[in-house]
Amino acid sequence: MSAGSFEPGCTYDNVYFLFTDASGYSTIVGTNPRDLAAHLFDRLRDAIVARVEKLAAEHRCERAELWSWRGDGGCLVVHDEEESAALQVALRAGMAILTADLPELREELLRSGARGELHLRLAVHKGPIHYTPDGDTGAIHSPDINFAAHLEEVTPRDCLTISEDVHRVAGRLADQFEPGGTYEGKTVHLMSPDGEYGHGRRAWLRTAGLAGGLRLHAYAQRPSQPEKARLVDIAVDEVLDFGTALNTCAGYLVTTERPAHYRDAVLALLSRGGVYRCVLLDPDCEATALYSRLRHEDLAAKIRRSLDRFRAFKNRHGSAANGLQVHQTDEFPGIAALCADLRSRDPVVLYSPYMFTARPDGVRVERADMPHYLVTSEAGPLFTQLVQVIGDASAPKRTTRVL
Repeated sequence: MSAGSFEPGCTYDNVYFLFTDASGYSTIVGTNPRDLAAHLFDRLRDAIVARVEKLAAEHRCERAELWSWRGDGGCLVVHDEEESAALQVALRAGMAILTADLPELREELLRSGARGELHLRLAVHKGPIHYTPDGDTGAIHSPDINFAAHLEEVTPRDCLTISEDVHRVAGRLADQFEPGGTYEGKTVHLMSPDGEYGHGRRAWLRTAGLAGGLRLHAYAQRPSQPEKARLVDIAVDEVLDFGTALNTCAGYLVTTERPAHYRDAVLALLSRGGVYRCVLLDPDCEATALYSRLRHEDLAAKIRRSLDRFRAFKNRHGSAANGLQVHQTDEFPGIAALCADLRSRDPVVLYSPYMFTARPDGVRVERADMPHYLVTSEAGPLFTQLVQVIGDASAPKRTTRVL
């Protein structure tokens, strides 16, 4: 791809890494004939390589190589003893791919009659590398290559993101970028194709969120019965179901509908010696009365109906249901939670904060429509706090076993 090449065993400073990735690749591949989809992404690769080659020739850049291509994107590496040449090639290539090549490829996609939309994510970073003695680019260990690859993954679609290291030396080209936020300890800057100030920053915020974010999985509504059953299936020792009335859980255990995914999962847990522990509010406590007023519903009646269903489940399954425990509490922290092995080293927690309305007409957000979050230890302090709150609220000293 370039006149020069990297020499085995040599170390190079200020190497520029341009990572590209096509957002929507799987949709295009899945909705079009295989040969048409392959042709479109071959065209994408050819356009990106041609753009870098053209700029490398214009700036007499010594090294510009395609190091990897995965079908929908890859890594191009640019270097020259004069850093300004490598900078111009990598940065101008990313900008031109976004503003010129991408629109042309979209037009070609449209003319071909292919279904789907083509979007790109691009990222540029720089740093030193030590080229391997055998010339195997896949064996090069570089934190800067890793950072560039990760930066591309979090870049909003149809944007070019550059690191602070690139922005610092970009000269007038830096004016085309706006600060987006921080990523892995570095400030990043974005360019959106329309060039409107604020668009790149807004796109970054929507994609990466605010600084200090934690990893969790969010759901707009309560996960389905089969999905909740998957959480029960992974439990080794205990499932804790914690809430106000546990109406949904109790209904799952006595439902006459088939397939009864959740009941089957609970029975499987009990058969392997596990415990299914339910903690719900005491129907006669002050907290139940308070939540009833806030929710405009007869919560005490729902709790008693759940208790009847739990008894029916135990009566129906006899000794097979001995591992079902039902406890009541008069304290409630305002969240519902379904936890697999809460006291183990690796618990998994599905939780949902309660949302209340105080409208006199009784309109409220139903429990099934409240957001739910699946959290593991990867969420760090949020996870630690949740485990502590749920563990304290469901501790034996705060509960009374009723079944």
